[in-house]
Order: sequence, then C-alpha cells, then structure tokens
Amino acid sequence: MSRRLLVLGCGYVGAEVCRRARAAGWQALGIVRSAASRDRLRAEGLSVEAADILAGAHEGLEPAPDAVVYALSAGGGGEDAYRAAYAEGPARVAAWAARARARALVLTSSTGVYRQEGEVDESSPAGGDAPSDRIVEGERAVLAAGVPSATVLRLGGLYGPGRHYLLDQLRRGERTVGGPVSARINYLHRDDAATAVLAACAAPAGARVYNVTDGRPVTKAELASWICAQLGGPAPVFDPSAPGGPRARRTGRVTPDRRVVSEAIRRDLGWKPLYSSVFEGLAPLV
Repeated sequence: MSRRLLVLGCGYVGAEVCRRARAAGWQALGIVRSAASRDRLRAEGLSVEAADILAGAHEGLEPAPDAVVYALSAGGGGEDAYRAAYAEGPARVAAWAARARARALVLTSSTGVYRQEGEVDESSPAGGDAPSDRIVEGERAVLAAGVPSATVLRLGGLYGPGRHYLLDQLRRGERTVGGPVSARINYLHRDDAATAVLAACAAPAGARVYNVTDGRPVTKAELASWICAQLGGPAPVFDPSAPGGPRARRTGRVTPDRRVVSEAIRRDLGWKPLYSSVFEGLAPLV
C-alpha cells in the first residue's frame, strides 16, 4: 500500500514535492488556494484540490495522510496575511496532524529567520523582527505538535526554473546590479528543496530543525559577473544605491552577510543537493 502525502500549499516548492513524491511511489495530494492553480497542476497529471487551508477546509480528508507538508506562503496581503500563513496556519495544521495521527509533519521555513551576520547554524538565535518572529512562532507550533516525526526545514534563497530574477535582468541587458552586492547569499535550487522535504517526510521519530542550502554561499557580485561571462556580454555595473531585487523592493528587508551552516541534514537524513552551487544549478537555465 502506497504512503499518503498531503502537501498544503502546492506552489513553487510544494508542486515539485508532489511531482517527485508521485515518482517515488507516494499517493500525493496537493492543496492550493485557487481553481486556476488547481487546473494548471491537474493538467500535469498531479492530484490537486482547491481549498481554504487557513480555514481548515482540508481537515475532513479521508483517509488521513501518513505525512503532511505545510508549504503555504503569505501571498501578499500585509502583516495580517503574514501572521495567518506563517504563525496561525502552522499551529492549526500541527494540531490537526496530531489528531489525524499523521506520522510525519514537515514545515518549509526560511533561513530568513536569522537576522544576524556571520556564521549561523540551527542553534543560533532566530527571529528579531516582526516577519521572522511570526515564522518562528509557526516553527515552534510544529515542533510541539506531538506527532512522531516533526521537522522544520529552513530553506535558503530559492531559485530554479521560472525563478531567476538576476539572470532575467542581465539577459534583458540591464547591467546595473543594486543592493549589498558583497553580502554572501545562501542559495538552494527548487529541486533540492523538494528532495529535502521528501527526506524529512521519511525521517525517524523526533522533533528537529534543519538548515537547507547548497553549502556554497556566494556574493551577488560573484554571481552577476559569472552570469555576464556566460551570456557573453559586458560586465555588470554595481551600484549599492540601486534596488536590490524583487524581495528588497517589496519588503524593504536586506539580507545580512552570512554563511548558513547546513551540515546537519546531510548527516542525519543522508540528504545532499543535486546542485552543489548556484552556478551549477543556473547553468542549464543560462
């Protein structure tokens, strides 16, 4: 009998989890917000339903899943939407997963909970501003859920098919790169995020937090220079006063210069990235 997997939030990472879970023999069901997203993913052959996750519309599903993945994003909407998606949502799902006797509960979190610079690992302080504090609230609820296996995955900066804004910018010929270009960024390919989620779904009993990155932080200056060399155009122009990217423009948050240590998930779960660096992961897209 195949294992049953429920993915709450079948977006950029969640959809890839469903694809890979199905290929691995899981009976995977994804839940999305909109009928349009449902229909698009169903066209791929995925099993997807549209429901209000934050209202608990999935809680009557039968039979109960063996593993539950919470990968919902705020999707805009301000502070209230952020609190609902990252604090209240995980808490509600954690309580339901325990009642439903799910074996494993996995939360996709973010290395953005670390606001300090320098080297950080899973024992480093997390939180420190309103957005990261809400995420930490959700993490704590999952870890305290009481399911046999509870895992929080703090994912690095996601990129991959359909998400590579710096490559798109430079490909358009816009060579001015803004923001703190000398700060180290800890990247993670979408496919590697998905394989980490599946590894956590099969993790042994216990409550744990793992950082998940490719293990090779690079600066934006290094990455932009490499992309320009691959494209064969002129070198980038660095201007710290220029906008630093979509997230910086949207939230005003600047990513600290840091190295995120992510050895624990490799050691404990045997996970390793398919792409050992952002250069390797972007090469097929360039």
